This record gives sequence, structure tokens and C-alpha cells, in this order.
Amino acid sequence: MNKDKLGIYIHIPFCVSKCNYCDFYSIKWDESTERKFIKCALEEIKMYNALNKRYSVDTIYIGGGTPSIIKDKNIYKIINEIYKSFDIDDDLELSIEANPNSLTKEKLKNYRQFKINRVSIGIQSLDNKILKTIGRIHNCEEAVRAIKMTQDAGFENMNTDIMFNISGQTISNVLLTIKEIIKLEVPHISFYSLKVEKNTPFFNMINNNELNMPDESLEREMYYMGRKEMESNNIYQYEISNFSRKGFECKHNLRYWTHKPYIGIGPAAHSYIEDTRFNNVDNINKYFDYIKSNKKAIVNRKTIDNKEKMFEYLILRLRLTKGFSSNDFYRTFKINFLDAYKDIIEELETFKLIKISKDNIRLTKKGIDVSNYVFTKFLI
Repeated sequence: MNKDKLGIYIHIPFCVSKCNYCDFYSIKWDESTERKFIKCALEEIKMYNALNKRYSVDTIYIGGGTPSIIKDKNIYKIINEIYKSFDIDDDLELSIEANPNSLTKEKLKNYRQFKINRVSIGIQSLDNKILKTIGRIHNCEEAVRAIKMTQDAGFENMNTDIMFNISGQTISNVLLTIKEIIKLEVPHISFYSLKVEKNTPFFNMINNNELNMPDESLEREMYYMGRKEMESNNIYQYEISNFSRKGFECKHNLRYWTHKPYIGIGPAAHSYIEDTRFNNVDNINKYFDYIKSNKKAIVNRKTIDNKEKMFEYLILRLRLTKGFSSNDFYRTFKINFLDAYKDIIEELETFKLIKISKDNIRLTKKGIDVSNYVFTKFLI
């Protein structure tokens, strides 16, 4: 029997210190809490093994937090438990996030032995002043060294995160980082604009007039110039904030944008399966209590109705530069997209925000630049 494909996300909720912009759930690492977390995460994985009857796993993403700060043997335990609980595809993409100053040659060697085949390194910038502003605990020399060390360990599939729209940042500063990453032959770049969220140090600093963000025109120019630099070096945009060489697109993230099922393990982890979204409690001690009581740590569950699913289908697939097929839309919803959204399509085409070719619908580059505006048009 051919099984459907499933992705698994593991949230490692530990950091040495929290960055000034970060609103992801994480706590300060300590050995005792790591030990408790691993024990509970292994039990939580087992709670989902009934899914093995229907699904095989083709992507695993170990994120955080900072996964690379926990013991290598505990990364192995997590991966091993997934292998014991699920059928695993031969072409599995197994990613792990890492901070530059937490990687070592031995750690990378072990990751390779654990069948990890993709490493995502949180660089953000190769300017030490910018790194200090955003609260990163590595410097640019450590970042470059981590990339080279990862490549030397045999990892071809790599990502680096690059952030723009930071206080004190210039276009030339952003381009210098991108050019250096390209020179280092990293095949995938996540290039995203800093959005200041509530409950972060940056949010408080802005409210207290201690931080000035770039204006909107400068933020957009950073994006345009960064995109141009990458595409002129054969690193192509395939999603609003993601660029790669051909064949190095992130399979796990594509799962999110194409409504494919995934489960999340760990505190604050999210899941989507069989038209239902749910998430775990975002408190590690409460998470421990749930798992120790032999219960999944789910605190919110919502079944997505057809109208909401259709809206999500449109906005997620339109994030992708290839867009979507009107035939696929019809197969999924039994609705003719071109008829159902005729007036909206005409308006978006008038302003050159959307392009329709045969049965393909996608945003133009101009449409990508104002994607949030486009998305609101489909919220009917």
C-alpha cells in the first residue's frame, strides 16, 4: 500500500540567550531540563506511532531554539525514536538548525552519522555591529568558519539565514553579507525582513524611542537589491523569503506552503493533519506534566472548514514563485478558480500583480512585493 507522506517538526526549546528580535518559544538551557525534555519528547513521538499505518515520513526538521546546543546523543535519541515509530522514506530530508558558535567538527561528524543531511545556520549578518544590535552571540568570523566546517564535514545541502531591515543597516551592508555567502557556495538562503513582534526587547526599545528602524522605502530597496544579487548568481527565488540553487529547495518548508501534513513535537510545536490544526502548550513545565500523564500536550485544536482551507490554499501557494494550477484547485475544491474569483483576478491583472498562463496562476514580482495586499483580496 502506498502511504501518504508526513513531515515531523521537533522543537528544541533551548537557547544560551534570547535574541532581541525573537518571539519563538525558548528558555535558557540547562542540563537537567534538557534531560527531562528529551525523555518527554521521546514519549511524545511514540504517542503518534498510530499514524504509521497511513503515513511514511519524508521530512524531519529539528528547529528551535538552538538545537545544536544540546548533547549529540540526545539528537540521536530523537532521530532513532522516529525511525522506530515510523516508516522512513529513502530520500528523507533531515534538517537541523544550528548557531555558528555551537558547531564543532565532532558534532558535525556525528550529525552525518545520524543521517542528518541538511544544516541550517543562523548567520543573520556578517557585520559584527549588526550582530551585536540584534543580540546574536556569535561574530562574523565564527559564522564563516561554521559554514566552511559544515562543508568540510560533507554537507552539500545547507541554508543560511540572512536578515534585513535592522536598525543601523544599509543596503551595502546587506549586499556584502549576501555576496560573501554566495562566494562560500551556500546553496540556499532564507532572506527575510525583520518584523518587530510584541514581547521582544526590540518592541520595548522602539516604544521607548531607543531604536530606529529603516523606513519602508529603504526596507524594500534592501529586498530588491538582495534578490537581484542572488538571482544574478543563479540563486533563484522560489518563495517570498527563500532562495536556492536548483534542486536545493527546502522540502520540509514546501510542505507548509502546499498544505501537506506534519506533526510537531515539543512545547509550542504546531501540527496540521487531516484538515485539523493544533498546537502544544507553550510552557515547558506544563508540557512535562501533559506527557508524564500520558497525554499529548495539545492545548488548541481547530478543524479547518472548506472556506478557510481554500483561503489558506491560495495565500500559501501564492507565496511560491511557481504559484499553483487551476486544475489542482478544481480537483481540491470542485470550484473553477477563474470563474469564482473573476472580478478579483481582473483587478489584480490590471495592476500587474498576478499572471495567468494556461492553467498556472502566480504572483508577478510586483505582486510578491505587495503580497499581503493581494492576499486580503481573496479573504471573502
